[in-house]
Amino acid sequence: MIFPKLVPWDVWKHSGHAKGVYPEIYYVCPPKTRDPAFWEEVIDNYKVTLEVPIDLIAEKIDKPLGGMCYAQCPSFWPFMQGKTVSDESFPVKVFDRSGTSHRYESGGIHGMERVDEFHRIELLFIGTQEQVLEHSKQMQECYKHVFNDILDLEWRMAWVTPWFMAQEGLTGLAGQTGVGTIDFEAPLPYRGKDGEWLEFQNLSVNGDKYPKGFNVKLQSGKDVWSGCSGIGLERWASTFFAQKGFEPNDWPDAFREKVGEMPKGIKFM
Repeated sequence: MIFPKLVPWDVWKHSGHAKGVYPEIYYVCPPKTRDPAFWEEVIDNYKVTLEVPIDLIAEKIDKPLGGMCYAQCPSFWPFMQGKTVSDESFPVKVFDRSGTSHRYESGGIHGMERVDEFHRIELLFIGTQEQVLEHSKQMQECYKHVFNDILDLEWRMAWVTPWFMAQEGLTGLAGQTGVGTIDFEAPLPYRGKDGEWLEFQNLSVNGDKYPKGFNVKLQSGKDVWSGCSGIGLERWASTFFAQKGFEPNDWPDAFREKVGEMPKGIKFM
């Protein structure tokens, strides 16, 4: 599927992000009007100064109607909002790699592993409690295979505050058994022997949070659960290059077989 990248307030109210996401989102404000005469002052100002008049533009844009995609899965849920799903349709597994996510990380930008705009593949799974927990176990094994047998990384797993709680300004573990987030973490050698471990992958079981928030029901009446996992490509690349370097000959054989021969880059003079 292709998830929307502009998220209106109504989605964040249902997902819970409206409780505390404000310091880190990029807001989207429409023009107050498309009338060219209304924008003539801005256009003339630029023609004379060759500088974009930011302050003047700020006076001519309207209130924010939402923000850029912060976490990809909430944008999916209006598709199922208010629906009752047949038992035979579960489990539902959704895959999206259509674009970027955007976060203002308050001055923390310092490398490829922490950027304002990042590319993410989103994996979303929905079903009964048993189906969601089982699929989470399957995905954990898949990630272990990739990180061990293909990328040959040094890494560890950590059980942490669920990401959806952290983004709402909450701490601790969720109340439902089995609900929470697994962080896959890896050391970055260039930061020294005791360098910071980077969270480069996560996998969450979100319980009934989103189905309840968006009023999604199952035909049989059983509780509907969901989970998600965001694959941040910049984080994967940062981890891999930090541990394996930039020389293809030093990369694991299993990874080189999948990548093939690297194309020549652009030569700058």
